[in-house]
Amino acid sequence: MLPEVKEIKERRLRLRISQRELAKNLGVSQSIVAKIERNKVSPSYLLVKKVFTYLESVHATEGGRAAEIASRPVAYVQFDDAVQKGVHILQSTGYKQLPVRYEDVWAGCLYQRTISRHLLETGDPRSVLRRQVGQIMDEALPSVAEETPTTAIIPLLQQYQAVLVTRKGRVTGIITNTDLLKLIS
Repeated sequence: MLPEVKEIKERRLRLRISQRELAKNLGVSQSIVAKIERNKVSPSYLLVKKVFTYLESVHATEGGRAAEIASRPVAYVQFDDAVQKGVHILQSTGYKQLPVRYEDVWAGCLYQRTISRHLLETGDPRSVLRRQVGQIMDEALPSVAEETPTTAIIPLLQQYQAVLVTRKGRVTGIITNTDLLKLIS
């Protein structure tokens, strides 16, 4: 279901788009846009859909792209590293998770909470710290292309603590909820 036609002007102004610019991108005249906004004409369903689709695409790009808010370089651990190395990196960086690499593949993720859970379960911190990361890691983080709009990343961060950012299959950055704060500062 589409929003009401009366929202067109409000959304257009919020996005700082002129009537002329909107008209050009829709393939209609500026006067048609003005008449729609003043409720002087009844636009077709297809035209209204086209307007809101365009405004939504502008809104998606307005918030930025993944590459613009990603943190770099990506701190990570290797699959065969000792958990102790991961703990050291987590403590020195203040991160809550570390991607795990196995050869050229991002194979999993080492979370602070996972380490804590293993410490509680075993009661022997030294044995946990000596284990290989690959023995206790969780599933790999999702990844998105650098050009992905940040609006598409927000839902992923509701499910995962971080998202990897890639260019042509190579990881170039990582985004957490903290990085999203760059959008409002």
